[in-house]
Amino acid sequence: MVTLFDLLRGAECYAPEPLGRQDVLIAGGFVARVAPHIAPERGILPDLRVHDLHGRILVPGFIDMHVHIAGGGGEGGYQHRTPPIEPRALGPHGTTGVVGLLGTDGVTRSVADLLAEARRLTALGLTADIFTGAYQLPTRTLTGSVRSDLVFLPEVLGAGEIAIADDRGSHPSGHDLVAIGAEVRVGALLAGKKGILHIHVGDGRRRLEALRQALRRSALPEDLFSATHLNRNGDLYAEAADLTRMGAYADVTAGIFPAPGDLRPVDPAEALADLLHRGHPERVTMSSDGQGSSPVFDQQGRLVGLGIGQASRLHWALRRAVLRHGAPLELALAAVTSHVAAALGLPRRGRIAAGGAADLVVLDDNLDVHEVFARGRLCARDGQWLLPDPFQPEAAAKGLRRLAKTRSRSPGGAYGS
Repeated sequence: MVTLFDLLRGAECYAPEPLGRQDVLIAGGFVARVAPHIAPERGILPDLRVHDLHGRILVPGFIDMHVHIAGGGGEGGYQHRTPPIEPRALGPHGTTGVVGLLGTDGVTRSVADLLAEARRLTALGLTADIFTGAYQLPTRTLTGSVRSDLVFLPEVLGAGEIAIADDRGSHPSGHDLVAIGAEVRVGALLAGKKGILHIHVGDGRRRLEALRQALRRSALPEDLFSATHLNRNGDLYAEAADLTRMGAYADVTAGIFPAPGDLRPVDPAEALADLLHRGHPERVTMSSDGQGSSPVFDQQGRLVGLGIGQASRLHWALRRAVLRHGAPLELALAAVTSHVAAALGLPRRGRIAAGGAADLVVLDDNLDVHEVFARGRLCARDGQWLLPDPFQPEAAAKGLRRLAKTRSRSPGGAYGS
């Protein structure tokens, strides 16, 4: 019998604002009720499963709005293409929702592939949406335009990642950003969506110049714009707080951090804690850049190294921001939950509230992830993905054993007739 109801009892609840000790009732993939004590009458909910969470912390599932779900990279040749992401790289680390996107490679990768991967992740238990486009302008689409992608494809929430200040992009001006922003705006209006233009900021010396021009010269809503990778170097990060004051979203990348070969990045945990304090916190978000490539170039622009982004860095940076850098838990959580949901226009996600999606994460006092619920289903526990996945090793082995038994019974011999 399928359990339709789960009662999460006695956790310290952050919605992401602190609610104190609460019980949370899950029904049909949604939060049915949040109250200090929920005691269903005997027989009313015969399939009720109770989870004792006393001593635990309950928070909304993380929404990572920058993940290369279909893979990324390609700088340096085909051997540097990263593979698609798997649910077990997301759910066990608290991420219940993602937005997939293309990057440098809008030639061998397509919006169609991206959409297919989003639907695969959703079918496997998470919630996945996408941005249409890639670094370049004119950008890549599925239906012929950014506007029509937004109108006809439910999973498309905006356009991105459009590159500025990066030699791999098309060097757009402020006017160019306004033009594609208008496409996003009108498409979103026609589709009943909020719409967002997600902008990749590179290492170029002009940094946010084009985006500042767009914000100053257009009639578009300022919160249509989101700039990411702002902690890639100190000079760029110095402009991040001002960007939030202009009304745009400033996105810290958890997958960009100082390393022995490159000390220029600002630690994402430190950046998040500082930006929440100095900027307008409601305009601050954090994403992972998971599954993207991390190319390292020398002073002549030659590729000298390459890594792969880990989506688990989102939880890592969140935890460090609170425990090491003193960020209030509710504000740090908001940067990966409610602020992201607001930026994307997802009113039922990113919060713990009656009627909202039952995307929930159970933490301990050390902010380690213990259990994760995605769309009301227990999907991960203590680092293990629990929902069926046909490509997990144990599932594949089970399928092969079942196939072998079927073939052995076939009257046509080992391989059937």
